[in-house]
Amino acid sequence: MRLLEHIPLIKQLEIVNRLEFFKEFTVAERQVLLESFGCLYLINAHRHAFKRFERDDKLYIVLSGELSIYSKSEHDELGRIKPGEFVGEGAFISHRERSTNAIALVDTIVLAITAEALTRLPNVVREKIKDQLIIGMSLRIAKLNAHIEQEDKSH
Repeated sequence: MRLLEHIPLIKQLEIVNRLEFFKEFTVAERQVLLESFGCLYLINAHRHAFKRFERDDKLYIVLSGELSIYSKSEHDELGRIKPGEFVGEGAFISHRERSTNAIALVDTIVLAITAEALTRLPNVVREKIKDQLIIGMSLRIAKLNAHIEQEDKSH
């Protein structure tokens, strides 16, 4: 994973403006978020964003590309994270080690957010990030419930 330091703010805004995650943010709030974090990373195809059991409590929002999430083997994919979606919320929220692996399927750009950086953001921006995490996590729970129900019906 390589820190991207020379992407103009206007280009960063252009990217986040297209993503569902940021739809409730004003342009000014998006700008504050990007200027405050400034942590865009490039994960080259077939490279890990993070590995299971690592101590890394960053939340990653995918801006472009796609990540595959798996537990033990890349052949046992748990899901894919696409632009506008996030990964790493468990370690981010509870400050525990990673429970899964994340590998880039193609060159992928992510915005990395640390808990410490989150506390320095204006309340309105922080609350909007939290709202998006809650929405995203509830969608994952609904998807998981549907998967479990499907499994039950097939047995």
